[in-house]
Amino acid sequence: MKKPISLIIDDPAPRVFVYYEHAAKRVTDDGRPLLNAVPNSFLLDFCAVMERFGLRGKFSVVPMPGGRGDIVHGIPGFPDSEIREWLDTVRTRVAKQFSICPEMLTHAQAVDIAGGGFLDVNEKVWASTQNASTLTPYIAKALALLRDAGLEASGVTSPWDFGIEVESEYVRAISDAILQVYGRKDCWYFLRSRRHVPNALPWVALSEGDRHVVSVPATASDHFWQTMHTTDTSAAYISRIADSLITADGSSGEIIDIIAGGGWPILIAHWQSLFSNGLGTGLKVLAEVAARIEAHLSDRFEWMSGEEIMRLVLKDPERYPMPDFSD
Repeated sequence: MKKPISLIIDDPAPRVFVYYEHAAKRVTDDGRPLLNAVPNSFLLDFCAVMERFGLRGKFSVVPMPGGRGDIVHGIPGFPDSEIREWLDTVRTRVAKQFSICPEMLTHAQAVDIAGGGFLDVNEKVWASTQNASTLTPYIAKALALLRDAGLEASGVTSPWDFGIEVESEYVRAISDAILQVYGRKDCWYFLRSRRHVPNALPWVALSEGDRHVVSVPATASDHFWQTMHTTDTSAAYISRIADSLITADGSSGEIIDIIAGGGWPILIAHWQSLFSNGLGTGLKVLAEVAARIEAHLSDRFEWMSGEEIMRLVLKDPERYPMPDFSD
């Protein structure tokens, strides 16, 4: 039986460049202004790479990107036709290979669920002091927006490290919200990274009766991120970044290190690190990495979605205990 390899993609949203909305500075490291929108054509470019190499993993959809409206009722500044086009592409193409999930509501300011409007803290800060009873309606609203936009979600993603300070309450809230909105008793979430540790695997974070929550961590680093900060799009540059994950001969790189340590390669990229401030360099790196994986690992590893990994873990949950995070 082949082992899983997977790809986590954070921060996508229709048209809105979510990273621009929360970036500490709105210029690249080499001094270029950050773009404030992502054309729908970039999603099509991603789909072409995804389908060519059979990539699978999880794909976020931020339901209220930057607090600028939402995916159901519209996003001011962008035609409804463009929002629908983006969502249709996710539903008909991306969702065939990736598990879809919300990355909570805004990936920016927290939403005042009870009173309407926004709170004066971001979602990460807000979540750090909450419990299951307050987190559940927040997550449920995010899931309901995806549902009402015609997307089926099987888990959730944390913006930043949303919920990490109250993780047990957060996990309970995820389970309650998924059950409430979709009627699902099993689900998964992405919050933590397990980089440079041996035996880097997912784990069962909650198991109560017939309800389960599996944590699917990133086990590799986002080497695509650096492509935002340069105009270098040369083949040599693309190859050099790809080498960080897997070399052309398949002999080294972070993916090979993860496998040697007994873990599953769960790669991570952000929409902004693939978009590369309009140049798409990161997506070209992803295509090169995928080609190398196909050449050197396809006899032992197969691409799996977040939900497929969850189901694999739940076939034998005793093999996937929660790591000790006390250190």
